[in-house]
Amino acid sequence: MIIWQKNMATNVLLDTNIVLDLFDKDRLSSEKSLETVKKLIMNNATLYVNSDTLTTAFYILRNQKKVSFKEALYAVRETVNICELISIELEDVDVALKLCEDDTLDFNDYEDAVQYVCATKIEADLIVTNDKGFVSLDIECIGTIKK
Repeated sequence: MIIWQKNMATNVLLDTNIVLDLFDKDRLSSEKSLETVKKLIMNNATLYVNSDTLTTAFYILRNQKKVSFKEALYAVRETVNICELISIELEDVDVALKLCEDDTLDFNDYEDAVQYVCATKIEADLIVTNDKGFVSLDIECIGTIKK
């Protein structure tokens, strides 16, 4: 498990895959993601997710994991209990699209670009993701599993 140790992060964006790990115990990185989130909370980090993460997690839990409606609602409720919510605005969409359209950058995943833009909005110190291809220009990224 990789845990960021330098100066413990203050503002941390959780990628959608980390949120899914918290509520789907069958995922390989579930236990390590839970440990990482607990450690961040114990170190007084402020955790953030964007509004799209909630709808995506709900959808995946219901339609791929096949959890009940109430279980999926519980996951959303618990996420907003531990995380601050970042709204995605039109200007954020525009910035993410421009990052993806810029051939000099490596943003080839729109959802990751939106996550990155949201992280910049909150002046994140850290992004926690298990996406091996996640691109960040200037914010440190860690995974809960070895890359």
